[in-house]
Amino acid sequence: MLTSTPLVLRDCESSAARSAVPARRNGRAESSVLCALKEAPRLAVPRRGHVLSTIVEVYGEPIRDAVGTLSRSLAKKNSAWVRTSLFLPRTEQLSPDIVRSDSEMAAWAVVSMWVVGVATKALPAKTSLPEAERWFLGFDSPGCLTKLASAEALKKAETALQSSADAGAYLELLPYILDPHGPGSRLSVRRNPTTRAAQKRKRAEGVFYTPADVAEYMATACITGLSSETLPTVFDPACGTGVFLRAALQEIRRQHPGRNIFSLASECLFGADIDPWPLDATAFVLLADSWGDFAGQGRAPAQAWRRLRMNLACIDTLRIDCAVGVTEKNVKASQGRVSRVAISRLFPALERGPTVVLGNPPYADIGQRSDFAELSRVYKTLAVKPCFNAEIFLPFIEQMVRLAAPGTCSGALVLPLSIACNVGAQFVMARELISKTRGRWRFAFFDREPHALFGEDVKTRNAIIQWSRTPSDKTSVLATGPLRKWRGDSRAAMFKSFHFTVVDTDIRAGIPKIEGDIQAAALKALDARWNRLEQVVHSIGRFDLADMPSADDHTVFIGPTAYNFINVFVRPERGVLRRSHALSEHPLHAIRCPSRPVALAVFALLSGHLAYWWWHTHGDGFHVSRRFFAELPFGLETFMAPTRDVLAEHGAELWSLMEAKPIISLNRGRTSLAFSPNGHDDVRRKIDQTLADIVGLEGSFVDELQQFTAHTVAATLRTQKITATEQKETA
Repeated sequence: MLTSTPLVLRDCESSAARSAVPARRNGRAESSVLCALKEAPRLAVPRRGHVLSTIVEVYGEPIRDAVGTLSRSLAKKNSAWVRTSLFLPRTEQLSPDIVRSDSEMAAWAVVSMWVVGVATKALPAKTSLPEAERWFLGFDSPGCLTKLASAEALKKAETALQSSADAGAYLELLPYILDPHGPGSRLSVRRNPTTRAAQKRKRAEGVFYTPADVAEYMATACITGLSSETLPTVFDPACGTGVFLRAALQEIRRQHPGRNIFSLASECLFGADIDPWPLDATAFVLLADSWGDFAGQGRAPAQAWRRLRMNLACIDTLRIDCAVGVTEKNVKASQGRVSRVAISRLFPALERGPTVVLGNPPYADIGQRSDFAELSRVYKTLAVKPCFNAEIFLPFIEQMVRLAAPGTCSGALVLPLSIACNVGAQFVMARELISKTRGRWRFAFFDREPHALFGEDVKTRNAIIQWSRTPSDKTSVLATGPLRKWRGDSRAAMFKSFHFTVVDTDIRAGIPKIEGDIQAAALKALDARWNRLEQVVHSIGRFDLADMPSADDHTVFIGPTAYNFINVFVRPERGVLRRSHALSEHPLHAIRCPSRPVALAVFALLSGHLAYWWWHTHGDGFHVSRRFFAELPFGLETFMAPTRDVLAEHGAELWSLMEAKPIISLNRGRTSLAFSPNGHDDVRRKIDQTLADIVGLEGSFVDELQQFTAHTVAATLRTQKITATEQKETA
């Protein structure tokens, strides 16, 4: 009997997966014995050499080919009445924002019946599509979609499906292989330029594959904090093909092992999406996961599917109002349709709202909308930027809080990293709302290199925000973590190592990314300082690399981007760059100082471990903004003798070491110049100690800075002893 949890493939992976992802490690093939002994990697989780979209395409392309073939054949017949009688279990409240033809929807339904039957091993892979439809609908079903398709189309579709059928791979990859968009990542475009249209469409709609381990971490974090005596109700506001609802079902089942899995799915899981097909697909995915407890009851799978589909609504979540204390607003939009609806009207079981709100909202502009004025009245993050290019994911943070049940509840969203460091009006408002919303907020941050949270096909910097509230919570408690860099092989360990550090700071300008009580104490002390670097310099501007020969000796240059070090230097000796070089056209930051000693002191300040940590704490780990160094909390008193002279001496020593090793790189025919302070820890430590003495920070912080830089540059996970404060917050 099939278990409802997502399958973790053993014994090296399935046959088709082996052909797509060779079972080799460190350049040599492993024996089948070793492969069987080890925990086999999961297909739905990115890792080194395993790209989620690539493996999905191995199985997803034949499915889309089959759908395309059937859709073209069904378009010649009137399939609307058959599909309506068989597959529309609810009357949607609003017209869908994305419209799909009846023939396309019918084709996806027929193919998904076959895929779910094979995935659950209820059907062998050689089963025909008409046989799969009879199994799914029941042999006494009055309607039949496959009878409307030509025999030639059915045969062609079956051939495509059977070319890569694999029950184990299907079961784990179901949320992704039923996605109608197809390949559309930077890697797919590089391999096949014809996928650029799908890439543009997915970007416009903000669609990304959320890896299974991300969804499972978020679902576990939300559900484990609730009482195990009552069943949670989980709502995904942008559910797509159901990866988060599937993860939630897995966690609910773990907490309630004696309950019927199908009952858990039908009682606990709810979702919304603007696209009608992913909702149907989600019902197929949840059916596959709960089929083990539904099979053998003498009822057709379609009955279970219809019950699951009742919990899924085709609606823009931003049009949903909370259930408690809100009367449904029958406000008519210009198209004459209802524009807002209470969640309890959509889902009567959520009469008080869901206890968990969980998902991955679209990363896109809100676009041209007729109801924008009304949305601006509801969502403060839209009111501050009432235009078409406002970020749509920020109102989802407000909606998470609005829709959640009034008692004990929780939520989690995976968002772009910009939620932490963008200073636009929308982001400032979002963070202000967070700081005023009672409950516990936790923030986990993820860089894009060497490996990214969504895998190598979607290189983004991300944040996971978690929120929980109990009736006893009176204020907002904020806890954060570092900007994590990791290598693909340590991904699983990373998810097991999270702990959070409470911060007591104003987050409107940004959410600090720190780790541990030592860093928290230093952040508090530095935040309390009113001095700023911009107070002691003549000007901060821009400077072209081509003009370097004309620079004076009391200007400090800073590269506009950074990674393992901040590119800081003073004018190098002439001849470093040859006249024949086509130089980078990206301008440098230029800090013009009143004297050479001040310039060397500024150079030292910006080259130490402390500045590198501060940049990570407040930035995105890539861009070096004017705001970063202008607002460094070291001003007038730092640049007065004798401290200025000590820093200048350290700066001169460090520059003499760095200047001898210029880094000249060529990118797209343009030459750039950089100087790295890495490898000169003794001098950088002296700089850090001087700055720590100014602020009154202990030597343990200087040690912490060196460890921070070492782990960040190496992209290794830190194994710290959890402090009492962190242990309390993690609990």
